[in-house]
Amino acid sequence: MRVLHRRLLIVSAVVLALVPVAFGIRLLDRMALAYTTGLRRSVDSPGFGGVMPPADGPPPGVAFLGFSRPAEDAAGFVMRRVTAQARESGLRDGDRVTAVDGVGYSDAREAMGGLISTRIAGETVDLTVMRGGEELTLPLRLSRYVRHPGDLGLPFEEVAVASGSGHTLRGWWIPPPEDSDGRSVVWVHGAHSSRYQALDHGAEFLHARGYGILTMDLSGRGSSDGEYITYTWNERHDVRSMVGYLRSRPDTDATRVVVFGTSNGAASAIYAAAALGDLPALALDAPYADLWRAAGSMLEMRGGIPALRGPLALFVRARTGLRIREVRPIEVIADIPGPVLFLHGDRDRQVPPEHSLELHEARMEAGLPSRRWVLPGGEHGFDAYPLPGIFWNRIADFFDDALGGRPPGRELGGPAPDTLDDPLWTSGGQNGNDRGGNR
Repeated sequence: MRVLHRRLLIVSAVVLALVPVAFGIRLLDRMALAYTTGLRRSVDSPGFGGVMPPADGPPPGVAFLGFSRPAEDAAGFVMRRVTAQARESGLRDGDRVTAVDGVGYSDAREAMGGLISTRIAGETVDLTVMRGGEELTLPLRLSRYVRHPGDLGLPFEEVAVASGSGHTLRGWWIPPPEDSDGRSVVWVHGAHSSRYQALDHGAEFLHARGYGILTMDLSGRGSSDGEYITYTWNERHDVRSMVGYLRSRPDTDATRVVVFGTSNGAASAIYAAAALGDLPALALDAPYADLWRAAGSMLEMRGGIPALRGPLALFVRARTGLRIREVRPIEVIADIPGPVLFLHGDRDRQVPPEHSLELHEARMEAGLPSRRWVLPGGEHGFDAYPLPGIFWNRIADFFDDALGGRPPGRELGGPAPDTLDDPLWTSGGQNGNDRGGNR
C-alpha cells in the first residue's frame, strides 16, 4: 500500500506540474494565431461590426469608439483606448459606455455593428457615459461606412493579381482621372487590415491629385488567398506583383507607379522596392526597422513582456514558417535608389518612431534621398494624425516632386517639398543635408 500511495503521489505531482505547462503552450499558440490571423472583411461578408451592411442606398453610419472591455457588475463596456473620432465627442479612456443611442452593448465592436445596420452616415447619436459617478450624454457624429470606392464617388473595378507569393490577390483598381497622365499609387495596408484601409485613408485625396490607386487584400487577408499574415515573408512578393500589374495596364504610365505602405505594409514595401530597384518614389508610414524589436514593443503595449518573444516566435514559426529575427528591413533600406519619405507619429508605442529614424539615417549615411516627417501626437494606425487634407496633400507633393511635377491641369495642393519650412520635416539627399532639426 505504501508503494502504491507513493506512486499516486508522484503521478499527481507530475500531473500538477504539467497543467501549467499545457496551459502555457495553449496560451502561446493562441497568441501566435491572433498575431498571424488576417482580417477577413470582404465585399460579400459581414464587416468589422460582425453584420452585413445594406448593399444599396446611402452609406451606413459608423463609429468605432476604440478598444474596450465588458464592465464588471454593471451595464455597458469600459473604454481602454479611445479613437480620435470618439475623443472628438468627449469620450475618454476609462469611461463606461452604458448605451449608444439608447441601446446597450457589451463592447465597442458590437456597438459598431449596431450602428452599421441601423444608421446613416452623417447622423448624430448620443453616447450615455458614466464618469466618476456622473452620467453624461455625449453627441457623436457618424462617419461613412464605406462599402466600396463608389461610396466615395470614385470609379473602380474588381481586379485579381497572381502574386509571387503563390496566392491570388483580390482588390480594387481606381483608375486615375481621365485628364491626368497615368500616374498611380500601390496602396499597401497594414498587418491586420485589408483593401478597405485605403478607402478610409487617402484614396479620395490621392485621386483628386491625379493618381490612380491599386488597393488589394494582401495574402491571408480579405478576399485574397493564403492562410496567415507572414510579416513581409509573403507580402513583399505581393507588393512586387501589384507594382508589376499596374505597370502592365494600358491606363497607367509604367514609369509613374509609386508606392505607399503603412506599418507592416511599409516594411513589406521596403523589401519590394529594394528588389525592384527602380521605383520612382516610396512613402512609408510607421515602418519597423527590425521586427524582433518591434514585436517586443507590441507585446509590452498589450500588457505582456518582451521576454515572451522567444517562445512566441517558435509558435509563429511552427504555424507560418516565419523566422521573426530575420525580418530586418534596415538591412535593405540602402538598396533603394529612389527617394523615400518616412512618416511616423511621435507617440507610436506599437512601432516606436526610433525605427523610422534608423531607416532614415541609414539612407542619409549612404547618400540616398530621404525625408522624415514626425507627426506630433500621432499614434499607430493613423490615429491622431494631422488632418487628412494636410497629411495626404503633403504625401502627394512628395510623389509629384519625384515624378517631375504635378499632373497637367491639377490644382496646386500645397508647396513642393523642397520649399516647405517646417521644423518637423526632416530631409536629406545626396549631400547628406538635414533640414528641420526635429527627428
